[in-house]
Amino acid sequence: MSDNREENSTDGHSVSKLYDDIEREKEDRFVKFMIEIMVSLTLKELYGQENDDSHQS
Repeated sequence: MSDNREENSTDGHSVSKLYDDIEREKEDRFVKFMIEIMVSLTLKELYGQENDDSHQS
């Protein structure tokens, strides 16, 4: 019976670790996504300003 309890606590630990890993992966994806958006917007703004400058010349 005590073996069963140890197995359940081990499974609970495994599930908790798996959940933590999934949450960390989701956070990493979100951070990468936000960085992509910021870089994209920055590049659009930069190239937009360059195009405006070339039309003024």
